[in-house]
Amino acid sequence: MKILIAEDDENSRHLLEVVLSSNGYEVISFDNGFKALVYLKTNAVDLIVSDILMPEMDGYGLCREVKQNPYLQNIPFIFYTATYTSAQDERFAMSLGATKFLVKPMMMEDFLPVIAKIINANYQGSPQESNGKTHFGPLRLDKQHADIMRMKLDKKLIELNEEKQKLIASEARFRDFAEASADWFWESDANLRIQALAGSPAGLEFYSLEDLAKTCHSHIPSEMLETLQSHKHFSDYVVHFIDASGKLVYLRVSGKPIFDEDIGFIGYRGVGRDVSEMIALNRRVEFLASHDELTGLPNRGLFKQRLNHAIAKANRINSQVLLLYFDLDHFKLVNDTLGHEAGDLLLIMATKRISECIRSYDTLCRLGGDEFVMIMEEASPQDGHRLVRDIIAKFTTPFDLYQQRVYTTISVGVSVYPDDTVDPQSLLVFADLAMYRAKQNGRNCFEFYTTDLNFIAHQWLDMENGIRHALKENQLFLEYQPQVENTNQNVVGIEALLRWQHPERGLISPLEFIKIAEQSSLINQIGDWVLEAVCQQIRIWLDQGYQVPRVSTNISARHLRSENLIQALKTLPVKYQIPTNMLCIEITEHALLDDIDIVKKNMSFIKEAGFNISLDDFGMGHSSLIYLKRWAVDEVKIDRAFISGLQNCEEDRVIVKAIVALADALGLDIVSEGIENQSQADIVKASGCKVVQGYFYSIPLPAAEIATWSTK
Repeated sequence: MKILIAEDDENSRHLLEVVLSSNGYEVISFDNGFKALVYLKTNAVDLIVSDILMPEMDGYGLCREVKQNPYLQNIPFIFYTATYTSAQDERFAMSLGATKFLVKPMMMEDFLPVIAKIINANYQGSPQESNGKTHFGPLRLDKQHADIMRMKLDKKLIELNEEKQKLIASEARFRDFAEASADWFWESDANLRIQALAGSPAGLEFYSLEDLAKTCHSHIPSEMLETLQSHKHFSDYVVHFIDASGKLVYLRVSGKPIFDEDIGFIGYRGVGRDVSEMIALNRRVEFLASHDELTGLPNRGLFKQRLNHAIAKANRINSQVLLLYFDLDHFKLVNDTLGHEAGDLLLIMATKRISECIRSYDTLCRLGGDEFVMIMEEASPQDGHRLVRDIIAKFTTPFDLYQQRVYTTISVGVSVYPDDTVDPQSLLVFADLAMYRAKQNGRNCFEFYTTDLNFIAHQWLDMENGIRHALKENQLFLEYQPQVENTNQNVVGIEALLRWQHPERGLISPLEFIKIAEQSSLINQIGDWVLEAVCQQIRIWLDQGYQVPRVSTNISARHLRSENLIQALKTLPVKYQIPTNMLCIEITEHALLDDIDIVKKNMSFIKEAGFNISLDDFGMGHSSLIYLKRWAVDEVKIDRAFISGLQNCEEDRVIVKAIVALADALGLDIVSEGIENQSQADIVKASGCKVVQGYFYSIPLPAAEIATWSTK
């Protein structure tokens, strides 16, 4: 039996082709009524299935031509449509001589019996539901036809415009639906042989589900085979194959067993999609959890693991471990004069020069900025001496940065396990101190750690005393940087930033004194001071009648481990009569590395007391997803390292989109920090991030000036 299909929607047409063909019918299909009519004039068919609204000739026109042609009028004609159907549409269709008027969507189990019944009735000469003759005169029929089609087209235009607006407004909302939808579907017989494939990836040559199971990636292949042989439902099994171009393709497939009326297994029916890009992105995110995005080197978290491993191994075999601490000389000058892109390029080129000198089993890591460390296992100080000289010699050649010749040298500090210390953290501190001495000695050189680094200790001691004096003499102050919605510039948050105005040295950057404060309990005192200053300022703003958004304040890793943090968070909101949800506690992933009881206790209190929790520098740490789940984080801040590369790095744009999608899926707020220009702002906005922060919107401001961003 031959069935002709007239349907302009490719997916609907293809579905009918597959279903009818798999049920033994010969199928011919066209995307408009005119092509179907041309075919009918020279070819016989047993049934016509047509949509209504089609280009060139619509379904009504096709039906009318068929029923007015004495050679064609006995062919059963079924309308199968979902185009604004109404009782009037059905009456008009039947008046043209249609046999049946069916409305989409229909289950194929219901659709196929209708087809079979009409074909059998026509084949046996049984009377049809319509006599195939129209009930109106030609003029009246033309007018009614034109009126109905005009109304349908008007409705179609209105609907298309409405759908366009909905799609624009709901793009973010439907992103997950689009990802969850299947790209292709398949069916198998009782022997698991694949009988029908629609929309499958190019080059897929599997002929049975058993072959597919042997390539299972997400489960043990035997497990998938057992599931198939047991005729059980399965979902989200990931399989892989090599396509025609030699590319490895991953597919996510799900299947449902199909049984007949006697509960006999007759095959599987399922869906699937190509998830190669998703798997590649997941691997990229996993890589970035332990590696530096710019250079590809292990980051601080992986460095800590490898250093502990190297020390444990050295302890077993009675060997030495050398830790080398590198810092590029005058790197800040390159950033300030040539821009951050040139600075990033310099870091990449410096990494390459260092890597060319080291042994294959040495571990080079980037801690951040222009600071690198390297672990040398089973090496003597003499080995380290030779290697450092080779590396310093590499930096005598200038770097070519965007047609600018730049001379940048390197300073290196070296500490030795177990000669200097057996503690991993102390080994890093000693290497850092030795590097600092190399800087003091004129840069472009190296120093081994020795116990006579008294002058460095004195400088650290002077800075510590200066911080104590600053706390006592009220030399510390806060500035505030607004966090705004990128659509309307409304302030939705404020970040409090610490500053130190020294009476002799002037404004001292936090980068200079926070590191020293973190080495002592001073960072806890500073943290307590900041918390109280923020609460006090919020109270002042509220008393002045301003609408105060949420205010974020940073908590250091050491402060998070302190016993007095909870006391401060308990008393200060009560003292200044401010709700806890007006405060957002910003914590870096690095601060959560120490999985100790006091950290768990403090984090639990922060959440239970109603404070917001923001995970700062998201994507640059160690186990981001673990922390999001464990601590019920409210907000994540995309690190400025990703933002700075948005204009020229496709990977950065993909990562930002992935972070935004992850935050949306988990119901988290998200802030992009470090936005410095319109291009970055546009890309971040297009990625779906609504809250932004950076110099492009406002520099950090005094409390009196930030108040002008609010309204009374």
